[in-house]
Amino acid sequence: MKKIMMTLAAVAVAATMNAQVWMGGELTLSGSHTNGSDNTDKVFTIAPEIGYNLNDNFAVAVKLGFSHASTKEIAGNAFSNVNAYSVNPYVRYNFVKAGNFAAFVDGGIGYTTLHVQGADKNFNQVGVSVVPGISYAVSEKVGLVAHLGEGLYFKHTWLKDAVRNNSYGLNLFNGISFGAYYNF
Repeated sequence: MKKIMMTLAAVAVAATMNAQVWMGGELTLSGSHTNGSDNTDKVFTIAPEIGYNLNDNFAVAVKLGFSHASTKEIAGNAFSNVNAYSVNPYVRYNFVKAGNFAAFVDGGIGYTTLHVQGADKNFNQVGVSVVPGISYAVSEKVGLVAHLGEGLYFKHTWLKDAVRNNSYGLNLFNGISFGAYYNF
C-alpha cells in the first residue's frame, strides 16, 4: 500500500511540475459625468481566471467575475447600485504564433446574475460567445492579453416569472479589455 501511495504522490508532483497552469485576469475601472448635470456613472469589475494549456494551441480556463455599477442622478433623485456575479468556462485556440505574439479565439459559455439594489428579484443571463484576442509573452512566466469587444455572441436574459430577452450580435470594436497572466 505504501508503494502505491508513494507512486501516486510522485506522479502528482511530476504532473504539477510539467503542468502549464496559468492564473491572471482583468481589472476594469471606469466612470462618466454628464456635463451640465449631476449625473455620474461608475463601474468596477474584477475578473480573475485560471487556465491550463493542453498543448501549444489549446487551453481550457474558467473566469469568475464581479462587477459593481452605480448611477446617480441628483436632480431626479434616482440612485441605483447594481452588482453582477459571473462564471465563464471557455476553450482558447491559438491560431497564429509569431515570436512572442499569438492571435487566439476564446469560445465559452457564461452565466451572470445581476442584483439591482432595492429589487426583490435578480436578472439572470446565460450566453455563448466567441471572442478574438491577441497575447504577448513578456517572459516565460508573464503574459499580456487583449480581447476585442464581446466578439460573436448570443445571450438569453430573464427575470423570474417576467421579462425574457434574447440578444445576439458581432461586437469587435466597442471596447478592448486588457489582462495579465502568470504561468506556473
